[in-house]
Amino acid sequence: MKTKIKKLIGVLIRKPRQLLTILLPLALFGAGWWFGLPAEKKDQHDHAATESNEVWTCSMHPQIRQPNFGLCPICEMDLIPLQDSGGGGIREISVSPEAAALLDLQVSPVVRSIAEADISLFGKISYDERSISSITSRIGGRVDRLFVDFTGALVRKGDHLAEIYSPEIYVAQREVIEATKAIRNQQSGASKPARQTRLRLLNAAREKLRLLQLSEAQIDDIADQSEPSDRITINSPQDGVVVSKSVDLGKYVKTGDSLFKVADLSKLWFVMEAYESDLPWLRYAQDVAFTVEALPGQVFHGRVAFIDPDINPVTRIAKVRVNVLNPKQLLKPGMFARAEVKSKMTGSGEVLDPELAGKWISPMHPEIMKDAPGQCDICGMDLVPAGELGFIAESADSKTLPLLVPVSAVLQTGKRAVVYVRIPEKLDPTFEGREIVVGPKVGDQFIVESGLSEGELVVTQGAFKLDSELQIKAKPSMMNPNAGLVEVPANQAPEDLAGQWQPVIRSLARLQKAAQEDDASAAEEALTGMMRAINSVDQSTFQPDTLKLWGEFSNRLMNSLTIAKRKLPTHTKQAARITTRATEEAGRYLGLSSQTEAPQTVDPAIAKSLKQLIKFYLPLAKALADDKPKEAMSTAKILSGHARMLPLPEESESLFQDSMKLSQTVEIEAQRAIFQQISNRLISLVRAYGLDRVGSAYVVHCPMAFDNNGGDWISNVPEILNPYFGDAMLNCGSVTATLSLGDSPPKKPMKDMEHHNHGK
Repeated sequence: MKTKIKKLIGVLIRKPRQLLTILLPLALFGAGWWFGLPAEKKDQHDHAATESNEVWTCSMHPQIRQPNFGLCPICEMDLIPLQDSGGGGIREISVSPEAAALLDLQVSPVVRSIAEADISLFGKISYDERSISSITSRIGGRVDRLFVDFTGALVRKGDHLAEIYSPEIYVAQREVIEATKAIRNQQSGASKPARQTRLRLLNAAREKLRLLQLSEAQIDDIADQSEPSDRITINSPQDGVVVSKSVDLGKYVKTGDSLFKVADLSKLWFVMEAYESDLPWLRYAQDVAFTVEALPGQVFHGRVAFIDPDINPVTRIAKVRVNVLNPKQLLKPGMFARAEVKSKMTGSGEVLDPELAGKWISPMHPEIMKDAPGQCDICGMDLVPAGELGFIAESADSKTLPLLVPVSAVLQTGKRAVVYVRIPEKLDPTFEGREIVVGPKVGDQFIVESGLSEGELVVTQGAFKLDSELQIKAKPSMMNPNAGLVEVPANQAPEDLAGQWQPVIRSLARLQKAAQEDDASAAEEALTGMMRAINSVDQSTFQPDTLKLWGEFSNRLMNSLTIAKRKLPTHTKQAARITTRATEEAGRYLGLSSQTEAPQTVDPAIAKSLKQLIKFYLPLAKALADDKPKEAMSTAKILSGHARMLPLPEESESLFQDSMKLSQTVEIEAQRAIFQQISNRLISLVRAYGLDRVGSAYVVHCPMAFDNNGGDWISNVPEILNPYFGDAMLNCGSVTATLSLGDSPPKKPMKDMEHHNHGK
C-alpha cells in the first residue's frame, strides 16, 4: 500500500497538469462546503481560529470551562458557548444608559459600620416605689395628736408623726415595767430557774413593744418609768416627704390601718414611653440623658433599670424605667422630661459603650457600678460584668459590625423587603432584584440581617420603577415573587445540585425533631447547620438556568433561616414551620425533594473510626487518579491497618481483606476493581453510621466506569478526580450525594474558577 502511494506521488510531481486537475476540484469542493455550512458552524470555526473572550463548555460535562472552541476532553463532544449568566438572577433587568439617565437611577454601596441611633423619648418623673414607706398602725386606738397634719411635709428619720391613745399599749407597757422591777428587786439568793423565768417574761414583754414598732430607746424609757402610759408615738422610718395622710385627729384606727406614706426624693424614677421601633436600641444599665422644662440648660442622667416586657395593645408603647439620683432634690415627681438616648450597636446586637470597659454592674440597681467584682450596696446581689449585659468597650473585629443600607433602597410589602442590586459585570446598566431581611431602622438606614454583602451597589432612587418593569414583563417582583416560574417535579433537579441537597434536608429533619421536643439549643444548632449546608453548595458546574434559580431560592432560604433564628429560644415550633415552608418552596421550583426522615442516631465511636478510615482512604483514591499503582499499593497497606480498628467486626474484616488484596495487586486496572468494592462498602457504612459526622465526604459517580456500569468513590471536596480512569478521563463524573460537610474549605465563586481541563 505504501509503495502504491509513493508511485502516485511521483507521477503527480512529474506531471503538474494532472496535479492541477486533481487539486482544483478539491479546492472548489472545499469552498462549496465552507459556504454551505450553517452560520453556527462557521462561527464555531471562526472562534477556533482566533482567540475569543467567550467561554466554552460541554453540554454533558458542565464543569469543563475552556477559552476556545474544541472537543470535550472527557466525552469528545463539540463544546458549546457558555450562556452568559452575567451574575444576575431570575429578577435581572437591563436598561440602556439613556434609559437609566431618564429613570434617574442612583446607586449607593452597602457599608459595614457601627449602627448609631439617636432616639428621642418623652416621659415623666415619678416617685421611686422602693423608697416609699407606708406607715401603719400596729395597735388599735384613737389618734390624740398629729405632729404632721398636712401632705407634703418634710420629715427626717425618727421625727414624730402622730400619737395614738390605746388601752392595749397601757397593758404592754405595764408588763415591761413590772417585769423590769421583778428582775431588779429579786434577791441575790434566788434560784437559777426563777431568775431565768423572770428574764424570759421581760424579753417577751419587750418583744411585744418591738412589734409595735417602738425603738430600743423608747422601750428602755418605758422600762425606767414608774407608771405606764396609755399613748404610743408613731415615728418616721426615713427621711422624705409625706406624700399621703390617711388619718385625722380624733379618728379611731384599727391594727393595720394606713396612717402616712413617706417618700425619699433623693432617688426618683424617670418613666419613658418607647415605641416598638425604639426598643432594639435600649438595654438594661444604658445611660440616658434627659432635660426638664423647669430647669433649662441642665442635663440629668440615669440608667435604664427596667424595660416593660409587654406592649400596650392600643398605644403600641412600652414603659422604660430609668433610675435617677436626685441628691439636691431639683427634680420633682410629675415633671415632664425629654430624653435623648445615643446608642451604638454592633451586628451581633451588643451596645458599644467605652465608659463601661471593665465595669461590674448590679443586676437589680444599675446605678451601682464598680471597677471590680463585689456585691450591690443596696440589695447585696453579686455584681455582673458589663459584657454579660450586652455591652462592649470597643468593636475589635470589623466583621461584627452590621451591614447598613439606605432606607430609600428598600421596597417593603408585607413580610418581604426587596432591593435592586447593580450587576458590575455588565456593560449596560443591569440590576437584579433581591429579597433581604432588614433589622432595626437607624436614622435613614436599615440594618441588613441577610441578603446583601458589603460593597454591593443598591439602587437608592428609581427602584420602584425597575420593579414595575419586572411586573410588566411577568417576572418575579416585589408584589409577586413567583411570577413566571414553573414548578418542577420532585427529584428532577440536575445531578450537580441534587447531590449537594441532602445535608439541607438532614438539618431540616433535626430542626423538626428539636421543635417537637422544644429544644431551643438543638434547634439553633440545626439552623446553623442548614445555613452552612446552603453556603457549602458548589455552584461552579451549574448550568445558567440552574444557577439563577439556585441564586434566588438559596437566598430566600437563608432569609427564612435568619427569621427563624429570631424566634429562638421561645418559639421553636414557629421557627421549624418557617424553615419547612421555605424549603418546600425551594424544592418545588428546583425539582428537589423536601421529604425528611427521622434523624440518624450516631455512635460516636463508629463515627470517629469512619472518619479515620476516610482520612487514609483519600490518598488511595488520589494515587489511582494519578495513575500510580505502586503508591496505591502502599496507601492500601496503611488503610488496611486502620480498617482493623472499626468497631464493627464483620465490616472491619471485609475492609481489611480488600485493602490487603489491593496492597498486593500490581496491575492498576485490577486495583481499581478492588477499590470500587472498598468505596461501596465505605459509602454504605457512612450512610448507616456516620452521616454528617465524618468530616468532608462527597459521593462522586462516574457513569462510564467498568464498561458503562458506573462506579462511585468518596471525595473530600466536590471536585472530580476520577480514580477509575486516571489521566485518560480525569474529570469524568459528577457529585451525586453529600454524606458530610465536615470542614471543607469555602467554594470559589464561578467567576473566579480557573479555566482548567483543556488539553486533557
